[in-house]
Amino acid sequence: MRALQAPPDSNKRPLSGWPGRWGWAAIALTLLVVIVVRVRLLQVPLERDEGEYAYMGQLMLEGIPPYKLAYNMKLPGTYASYASIMAVFGQTAAGIHLGFLFANLAAVALLFLAARRLLDAEHAVVASICYALFSMSPGVLGLEGHATHFVVLAALAGLWLLLKARTSARLWTYGWSGAAFGWSFVCKQPGIFFCLFALAALLVDFIRAPREGKRKSFGNAAIFACGLALPFLLTCLLMAMTGVFGRFWFWTMTYAKAHAGLLARDEGWANLQAFVRNSGVMRWSWAAAAIGLLCLALDRARREAGAIIGALLIFSLVAFTASFYFSRHYFIMALPAVCLLIAAAVRRAARSMGEAVPAAGFALLCAGFIFANRSLWFAQSPEQVCRAQYGGNPFPEAKVIAKYIEEHSKPSDTIAIMGSEPEIYFYAHRHSATGYIYMYDLMQKHRFALDMQQEMERQIEAANPAYLLIVYVDSSWTFSAGSNKKALMDWLGRYWGQHYEMAGMAWMMPDRTEYVWSKDAASRNYDTNLRVAILHRK
Repeated sequence: MRALQAPPDSNKRPLSGWPGRWGWAAIALTLLVVIVVRVRLLQVPLERDEGEYAYMGQLMLEGIPPYKLAYNMKLPGTYASYASIMAVFGQTAAGIHLGFLFANLAAVALLFLAARRLLDAEHAVVASICYALFSMSPGVLGLEGHATHFVVLAALAGLWLLLKARTSARLWTYGWSGAAFGWSFVCKQPGIFFCLFALAALLVDFIRAPREGKRKSFGNAAIFACGLALPFLLTCLLMAMTGVFGRFWFWTMTYAKAHAGLLARDEGWANLQAFVRNSGVMRWSWAAAAIGLLCLALDRARREAGAIIGALLIFSLVAFTASFYFSRHYFIMALPAVCLLIAAAVRRAARSMGEAVPAAGFALLCAGFIFANRSLWFAQSPEQVCRAQYGGNPFPEAKVIAKYIEEHSKPSDTIAIMGSEPEIYFYAHRHSATGYIYMYDLMQKHRFALDMQQEMERQIEAANPAYLLIVYVDSSWTFSAGSNKKALMDWLGRYWGQHYEMAGMAWMMPDRTEYVWSKDAASRNYDTNLRVAILHRK
């Protein structure tokens, strides 16, 4: 990879300017589409990851640190981001999605600024339009506020500041760039690969610097490294000060490492195939990006930019593939590089054919992308959008169930959910009786699983929760051939029978959900196995 360090005269060279009126018009029209779609769908029910971030953020707003009452392997940057959003826009699904709209628009703006410095204003227009549309595509589950969006937001801020530092030669800009990349890692562990991308670029800068410039290059890298380490070091300090460092380290480092190595090669291959099948029209963006990569490789005038974008693509794809889970929203981390490459392909066509034809072709492709997603973006209700993307998962039902619990319990009561539906804790404004808000971790084949199950059982018994929910949805458990579930299910049967009785049942069918609030709810017969049992303490 060529160095990010600019040539000696680069500080005197102005930027390529700003887009003309047609460029601004195209960006404005695209952002209008984004705003209309996201505002229309503010009420889309929270899915599991969003429920986790919202519940953790809610606890933080109550003064309770992460990993004290709820455990997960993710670093807490996204929890803090959610807490900030909810502090401004309110503790509702609509408030979260409204705050996330502003985060998404900020990412579009940062990609524009980075592309303008790296290439030129025309490339920046194309790249930012692509990112605005792709990042809300169902192919990457983009309508939801996943952690990967916040990883990319911070990484784009770091990239823009790093590019700015090379032209301004301001030492502290390197420090701020490092801090932004460091926050990308604190939002979620795969952000470390964006940090490695920046460190690799600075290492090349140092190697390529002339002898008289090596001291300055080393100083830049040192300040960057200090900024890079600061977010994580402050996080560790805060976890220690709040008394949860042990839990924090176990979940985010020890267990996270074990979790990352759970999948076998054939499982990873199956996940990749599922990603390709479910990505929809997004798969065509990969072909366009490949063309853009070839165009940059052949463009002698943009060799440095091509090397930087190529390196960004490599590190982004490593972040996407590292754990072999290949969840659709993981691909969001590769979108900035993909969009920059598509911009390179479009602009190369413009230089070869003139502006009119490539511009018209790009406009038609954007219109076609919007048309392909028209039903989800413009026609379906928020609940239908949720069903279209997540099938029979009980995300719309979570609101109804949580409202019932909130109305029939005291704020001091706890609830326990045998399943992975943390959004219910958030909606109900009730604490979990156990720190294990996901059953995934207990059902996977690793050396901690049995100890986790037993600790969860002890926590629930000690908390004496007012309500016990049992989720009969496979995706809320993710059983596998190696799941050690017999002991847990035996305990659940005994505990339920001794202390709880039926309060209601939510039966989820393709066309509707039936709620039955009575002791006889379990005796009803509906043509579905998907249901949530709501039990209250005797």
